[in-house]
Amino acid sequence: MPLPKLLYLCINDGSDTRINKEIKTLATSFDIVYLGIGRDDSKAFAKPYCRSFHLVQGHHKSPSTLFRYFFTFIKLYFSNRLASIHVINEQLLLIFFPFLWWSRSKVVADIFDSIFLRTNKAWVRSLQSIIYSLPKAIIVTDDNRKTLVPQAFHNKTWVVENFPYAFADVQSKAAPDTELLILYSGSLGVTRGTNLLNDLIHYSPTIKIWMVGWVYDEPTRQLSQHPQVTFWGVKTQQETMQLASACDYILSLYEPINDNNLNASPNKIYDAIQARTPVIINAEIKIADFVAQNHLGYVMESYYAKQVAEIANDLLRLKNQFVFTPSFLHTYTWEAIEHKLLQAHH
Repeated sequence: MPLPKLLYLCINDGSDTRINKEIKTLATSFDIVYLGIGRDDSKAFAKPYCRSFHLVQGHHKSPSTLFRYFFTFIKLYFSNRLASIHVINEQLLLIFFPFLWWSRSKVVADIFDSIFLRTNKAWVRSLQSIIYSLPKAIIVTDDNRKTLVPQAFHNKTWVVENFPYAFADVQSKAAPDTELLILYSGSLGVTRGTNLLNDLIHYSPTIKIWMVGWVYDEPTRQLSQHPQVTFWGVKTQQETMQLASACDYILSLYEPINDNNLNASPNKIYDAIQARTPVIINAEIKIADFVAQNHLGYVMESYYAKQVAEIANDLLRLKNQFVFTPSFLHTYTWEAIEHKLLQAHH
């Protein structure tokens, strides 16, 4: 007997770590019809778990790409008997609102990069109650993010945390005791720590950087070409975890420019637990308190801290001082919480 169909709507090419975990879990109960945007499917790690995989060629900010994306959605929406519709972030809820409204009993909204937390424009925020009234369930990535959802929608809001799969293939640290090796992964840009890393490698030739992920701006592209930097491209989560476990630190900085960044729920913190590699995080981010309380890494006093020599010396001095609580290895795993994703759909 065939599984019921689920339409998974996003603007990713199938390489995103969170999306891959979700697809793999949802594929145990649904035949996945995936609709995303990308230049090619060479890094579409989610594709093997999908019944059908549709990637609109182009960039998600291109009007012509969005036009083709819209009409591909129309085709898939009307040609498939859908049991559920999984929508990543509010923008797509807004674009497809008239169609999704008729199927609202099937819609699950997955909010891990909220447009309402990235802007202070009153007219944008005024749309939140309208948009959130549409889905039968809203998914957020931690309890703190749930408090940012309007109280009226708390009864249909699910917390599905950003935990990684359990990881046992821990590598030996690659850098000698007198050097530092820092992993810079995920979305790579000037709001995520590029400037600090530039300062660190110019301060000392003994500081090396491994970069993994998506480069979003020119300063970060230039950083990737520095002789003290190795750029690995886009990797699977397991490959990234192997690299992380060989490093001394995982960079997890967020410039405090909006509520979305201040309330970031980075998977890197939980990656750090599984990889046994501490994070570097800035104190402005709320989850930095969790890092400090559990000795999971180095908390910078500010994203804008300028004491590069002090930071470099602290990182070198402390790099072997972090001990990870054994119980965390079982608690903070995707396997422990993935059932909540299926419950949100059922």
